[in-house]
Amino acid sequence: MDKILLLKDDAIGENGELGHKLMMSFLSTLLTMETLPKEMYLLNRAVLLATSDIEGVEILKRLEAKGVKIYACQTCLGYFNVLDALKVGSVGNMQGTINAILESSSVITL
Repeated sequence: MDKILLLKDDAIGENGELGHKLMMSFLSTLLTMETLPKEMYLLNRAVLLATSDIEGVEILKRLEAKGVKIYACQTCLGYFNVLDALKVGSVGNMQGTINAILESSSVITL
C-alpha cells in the first residue's frame, strides 16, 4: 500500500480534551489494522505527539516498529521549541513532505 497519513494537529476536531482522546483512539485503533500507511507526516501541533505527549510517543513507536516511517516537520518542531525533544521518527522538511504527497497514490489528512 502506498498510503500517506498527514496529521495536522495533536487532536481531532475543535474540543481540546475530547479531540486529543479521539486522536489517541484513532492512533491506537490504527495499530490494530492490517493495512497501515507507508509514512506519516506530522505538521503543526501534531509534532507534539512525537515529542511531549507520552501516550502519543508510545503509540507512534509501535507504529514505527510495524514499518511506518514517521516524519516530524522541522519548522514546526522549532516553532514549538521541541526540536531536541523528538522521541520517535525523523525530522522532516517541507520538500520531503510535498514529494511524498505528490508521489503517493493516496493521502489521508487529519
